[in-house]
Amino acid sequence: MCDLQCVYHDRAQLGEGVFWSQNEQKVFWIDIEGQRVCRFDPESGENESVFVGQQVGTVVENAAGGLVVGLKDGVYALEFETGALHKWCDPMNGCRDNRLNDGKAGPDGRFYVGSMGPEGKQSLFCIDNDTTSIRTLEDQVTCSNGLAWSLDQGTLYYIDSPQRLVWAYDFDREAGTISNRRVVVDVRGEDCVPDGMTIDSEGKLWVAFWEGWGVRRYDPDTGTLLQEIKLPVARVTSCAFGGKDLDTLYITTASIGFEDADWKREPQAGGLFSVEPGVKGVPSFLFKALG
Repeated sequence: MCDLQCVYHDRAQLGEGVFWSQNEQKVFWIDIEGQRVCRFDPESGENESVFVGQQVGTVVENAAGGLVVGLKDGVYALEFETGALHKWCDPMNGCRDNRLNDGKAGPDGRFYVGSMGPEGKQSLFCIDNDTTSIRTLEDQVTCSNGLAWSLDQGTLYYIDSPQRLVWAYDFDREAGTISNRRVVVDVRGEDCVPDGMTIDSEGKLWVAFWEGWGVRRYDPDTGTLLQEIKLPVARVTSCAFGGKDLDTLYITTASIGFEDADWKREPQAGGLFSVEPGVKGVPSFLFKALG
């Protein structure tokens, strides 16, 4: 296992949404409050960003080229090189109090994304491959967050952060539906909050913990904590495996609301970190539009 590194010290306000592009061999991630989609090259150490003009909750790769982003007012196609945006749909029907949060492309090529806002009555949505059809998979969510699919693609793991639970659902790949919700990881009673999530090649879950100073590896079959990697920052937000061999875990962090005393305590907050945890990940799924 290699030492933890801050590979890009960005001071992002709310780093999130990290994934590895197999096509580009680069790390994509976002700064929600900075309204940026970023692309980090681990070979050169260069980080590029495009400003999208509103809060951005997630980014995934489009099989047809470009990216798909969940912004405050809906789902868009994004051309990273030019910054051009094309709106597809708005799952929240114009509600200005809410915004889209964490999301991922599924093994079926659909886009799964949730919402968050002050009301606490949020949802998990599925955007179908025609880019405009929207289905609500779960409602009465508090703050929709991390998603991951089991290796056999028959289970969706999902986090509603304030509940401090990781749920599992039976996942129907053909229909893009979920059922039979149950708890697989329970951290109620702890001060930290589960945030973003990924899965490794052994079927174990990696969960980033807000105010938890790190990421943790869990066995979803038993709920057992298997491993913990500590970071020098408290607000750890998301994680994803990348690198040529998918053996590097990239981790995003946040510095939102920081004052001088906070920066003295956590000078690397908002940075993009990496570590080789001793296990490999699996490739990210792509959104696959019809036609």
